Amino acid sequence: MTSPQARSSGWRGGLDNKEYPPSEDTFFMAGWIAGERGERALDIGSGSGYLTKLLSENFGTVIGTDIDHDILAGQTYRTENLVCCNGADALGAKFDLIVCNLPYLATDHILDPATDGGPRGLEAPRRILDSAAPRLKRGGKLVYVTSSLSDYGSLLDYARGLGLETGIVARKKLFFEELLLVESLRG
Repeated sequence: MTSPQARSSGWRGGLDNKEYPPSEDTFFMAGWIAGERGERALDIGSGSGYLTKLLSENFGTVIGTDIDHDILAGQTYRTENLVCCNGADALGAKFDLIVCNLPYLATDHILDPATDGGPRGLEAPRRILDSAAPRLKRGGKLVYVTSSLSDYGSLLDYARGLGLETGIVARKKLFFEELLLVESLRG
């Protein structure tokens, strides 16, 4: 999800599986969340299941969601508790930790929901934040990746407007962009 070039050439799978393989942004987030522990975790946009599988090592219950049933059915890093839905809309539980490798690329239209964030890279991430914020328990955190190529300042302000204490906790410089790891806390 880190570049249009990776987007167009990074897909794997057969005719029905267009799973996005783990990439720089996935590994960047994985390094940050590897030590997190708790009762319940949620991976929104589970894709390959890499982060969902990682979370299952340290949480009692882990749920992975994705809007594409075929991707969930053919995950490379398959886990239990997979739900086909938009964001976290189908879930009523509260979570200690929610992670999302956001579709943050600034695009005129959302053609690829795995990578395209819409105008200024904000449309899809805002919908995901709207879905995730109510599912954070008190003291819970939402961790997500965005990019210097999107309007990340507006995204951080949007999360703050949802009542979440939000800030950039890590940065990773790549050739064409800087990845930003954001943490939003429910006070």
